[in-house]
Amino acid sequence: MNEDTATDTTRRRNPRGQGDRLRAEILAAVARLLDRKLTENPLPVSLREVAREVGIAAQSMYLHFADKDQLARAVAEDGYQRVVAAMREADAQAADHGADAGERLRAQANAFCTFARTERGVIRLMFGHNASSFGEPGQTHPARLLWQQWLDAIHACEEEGLRWPDGAEQTAILLWSALFGRFALWTSTFGRHDAQELTTFVDRTVDTLLRDAHR
Repeated sequence: MNEDTATDTTRRRNPRGQGDRLRAEILAAVARLLDRKLTENPLPVSLREVAREVGIAAQSMYLHFADKDQLARAVAEDGYQRVVAAMREADAQAADHGADAGERLRAQANAFCTFARTERGVIRLMFGHNASSFGEPGQTHPARLLWQQWLDAIHACEEEGLRWPDGAEQTAILLWSALFGRFALWTSTFGRHDAQELTTFVDRTVDTLLRDAHR
């Protein structure tokens, strides 16, 4: 790099007394870098690190995954499949005990929060990035599997006579958003990380939805 180039790329100093302006520019620059980093590096581990964790040669990773993007999508897809499987199992167990559709919805909501609580890293990948961009253009976002599970649970309540004031889709969105939002706060410094807090929130949220529904 020659001197002229270095001069062109060097930031002009703020006038004396404008330190606050520089601080604001630094914070804004960090925000831009974070946006780019989160987009460019959805999986914060290397294939080599994963190979060491599994106990295999790094080259063996490429027999299954061409690059980190492909691996990230596979992890996200697996996460959606597993959380849906957990919800379906909770639904079936509740049904076996004679629960109605409302109680089965509660069981599935608790299963979702339990999965999120025990698989935090996977959940961050599933919801923190556009997983549809990991694979080939036009591939369906793997979250649609989970979305359909929420819809099915809401529709099951309708089949037993419940009617949601805002319709099935809006109710599913409301429930999913509420649970994930509460989980996000729970994992932050705002919460005490007491699992019972999530269970209590699930109960109150589902109770509110069922109370607002009419037959």
